[in-house]
Amino acid sequence: MATYRSPPVPYTVSHELTAAHAYDSLHGKGQSNLGQHTSNIRWIICSFLLAISTHAFITRMSMSVAAQPIQKQFGLTNVEVGWVLSAFVVGYGIVQFPVGILTDRIGPHRLLALTLFSWSALHLLTGFSAWFAAGASILLPLIAIRFLMGIAQATVLPCCIKAIARWMPLAERATANGFFMMGLGAGGAISPPLTVALIQGFDWRAPFFLMGILGLALAGAWLSFGRDAPQLHRRVSMAELALITSNSATSTCTVRQPTPWRNLLANRSIWCLAFSYGLAGYPSYVFFTWFFLYLVNVHKLDIRAGGYWAALPFVMIAVMTPLGGRASDLLTVRFGKRKGRLGVVLMGAFLASLLILVGARVQDARTAVVLLSLGAGFHLFAQTPSWAATIDIAPAHSATVFGIMNTLAQFAGACAPVLTPLLAERFGWTSALDFAAGMAALAGVLWIGVRPDRVITPSLPPARVLQH
Repeated sequence: MATYRSPPVPYTVSHELTAAHAYDSLHGKGQSNLGQHTSNIRWIICSFLLAISTHAFITRMSMSVAAQPIQKQFGLTNVEVGWVLSAFVVGYGIVQFPVGILTDRIGPHRLLALTLFSWSALHLLTGFSAWFAAGASILLPLIAIRFLMGIAQATVLPCCIKAIARWMPLAERATANGFFMMGLGAGGAISPPLTVALIQGFDWRAPFFLMGILGLALAGAWLSFGRDAPQLHRRVSMAELALITSNSATSTCTVRQPTPWRNLLANRSIWCLAFSYGLAGYPSYVFFTWFFLYLVNVHKLDIRAGGYWAALPFVMIAVMTPLGGRASDLLTVRFGKRKGRLGVVLMGAFLASLLILVGARVQDARTAVVLLSLGAGFHLFAQTPSWAATIDIAPAHSATVFGIMNTLAQFAGACAPVLTPLLAERFGWTSALDFAAGMAALAGVLWIGVRPDRVITPSLPPARVLQH
């Protein structure tokens, strides 16, 4: 069993020497070669995170599309469908905080593999939910399964952000966050047309069977290839390890440290970041849960056309999320973390709110979809600095910070599937979307209080070891 003990911060040795000792300890070499060919294992790890996040959002979104035939077959009301959709968000939200702490404590590798296996099995089980109902209402089995799936998928973002904190240097951090979060858009873009095609080719159970089986296979592949840190991966070259650990904040992410609760909870930046991200969760979940049904029920598109057009917001998310991450990294290198992160947030929040307000008032279905889709893309464009800021502010506790943020986001998100149709019934769909636009704008304003250039650096006890 190979171990690596990181030195306490601040370093008394160079980062290159630290990386060399780590590599030699893991691979049993007496001499390292800093000039050898640079591997790119960190980007393979990011590709796995992209695949996992894509699968997570395909399985999350599939119920929003499958709800239409399920609703017809079993006579569910719109409010009952809203409860099914909200069950996932409630399960997802209530464990975000402890999941963040757990991820910081035990690492992202095995935890993400276990929960990926779990939500894939539950997604597969959804296809049998009518059988479990045994002639009674299917509502309770669906709510229970979606609630447990939400709990399982709560690890995705904290684990991915923690993996990036350990695997990526500062200059690639927001880019990597945007890259894996592209899975949100890719999964959302793939899910509606894929789910519609499978439902029309077979029945509503088919997408749950297919994606459940694929997820089980992906869990096995990630468990085999992934590692908690680059120091523990046999394929990482010495040159790549030196690059990854060239930033002290990245290096300290591999040290298991007690959580500095007083410092975290007294930090204004963390609370501004948490409330900003929390409010941003509401418009996100409007698109995640109601957009397909909005097109079918309000703009009167048929189910096949609705499936394809409902994918457009997520195509824009898939495009705009990595662009937001790259823009944030480039501006950070040029102007510093404060201006680099904030500039992307404010621009994205302003354009997202404007596009949603205009799109809600357009009568032509296709024009409305294009404008609203652009709004969704810029909304997620504005979120990429928030993911990077968790590492900027608290590099050794990024998953815990994200757990705080995402807990608030999921509670706001849990309101969206139920509150959106209630607002629409009472005031109309334009007002319902106006409310979402307002939340997106307020999220941007709150980010003004975030200082990613001020790092929480508590004094550290002797570090624990990472074990392979």
